[in-house]
Amino acid sequence: MISRKWYETEGPDRDVVLGSRACLIRNMTDLPFPSRMSRSDMERSRMRVEHALCRLNPAVKEKFSCVDLEECDECTAVSLVEQQLCTPEFIAKPTGRSLFYSADGGISIMVNGADHLHLQLVQPGYQLDETLSLADKLDTMLDRCLRFAFHNDVGYLTQSLTDLGTGMVPTLQLHLPALQQGGAMERLSRDVAQLGFSLRGIFDGAVEPAGAVYELTNRITLGISEKNEIQNLKSIGRQLIDRERYARTDLLKAVEVQEAVSRSLAMMESARMLEFREFLKLYANVRMGLCVGFVKGLRTEQLDSLLFAVQPATMALRSGKPLTPQQRQTRRAQLVSSTLVPAREI
Repeated sequence: MISRKWYETEGPDRDVVLGSRACLIRNMTDLPFPSRMSRSDMERSRMRVEHALCRLNPAVKEKFSCVDLEECDECTAVSLVEQQLCTPEFIAKPTGRSLFYSADGGISIMVNGADHLHLQLVQPGYQLDETLSLADKLDTMLDRCLRFAFHNDVGYLTQSLTDLGTGMVPTLQLHLPALQQGGAMERLSRDVAQLGFSLRGIFDGAVEPAGAVYELTNRITLGISEKNEIQNLKSIGRQLIDRERYARTDLLKAVEVQEAVSRSLAMMESARMLEFREFLKLYANVRMGLCVGFVKGLRTEQLDSLLFAVQPATMALRSGKPLTPQQRQTRRAQLVSSTLVPAREI
């Protein structure tokens, strides 16, 4: 049985929130930070994590895949980043590094990166409390085997001072096309930065990224509890959700915006070649039209799955061979049009 990916399942407030993520940064008490680890230390760290995952549950071992980055080709490594299982920085220096991840992609563990473990849990939609609860359970179970470094005065010990304290980085993935088209994102990014949050594009880090997909992240980890960290993110996140919904309703009243959505849908259905950046622009319009009821016959999860399926390395990996830029564009157009077969305007 093939497991559905987390982004292929429904979730609350999915019209605006693609996913809720919690990252936990942990280090073991009796090993040096990865920057000072020997080859044997790195292997010991990896084996401990593998053993700990096996002990969580008799069935867990079969639910996690393991990738040794040193044995990983470039296409596979880049695809792991595209699937949001690890970061670009993690694959940049593969020596001694391993990645464990669940079949649905909802849990991934980077081993021997900047820190011993970088645990990442993600749930579809607006589920920060549920995500934190799952992260806390996994953290507690792993701590029993791995003994994470913790100081009563400062909290969890990490390589970077910016992660010291809770060692947790909660994030919301948001789709904000109406606020972006209304010119509000630059001011919003400045406003949330003053409160200790970052708001940036997922695919290029820009203030106004193609696709209008953003990450809202709480960067304050010291002197605050995990619960308060989540509550602060929920408060800002809820305000952005409400503002985006209002902006969409107002924006779609304009005939020219309705026309832009219609043209975007027609192009996605009929294009023979699509560049990734062009796809992102079309995706933003069609998804907005879908979420306000202007486009029918699709689910948001279908569109969101395309965000992962049509990225360059992932397409090449699934095709089983390298693809030229022209072949990628052709294959991307085919994947998109086949997904949009049932779509129609009201």
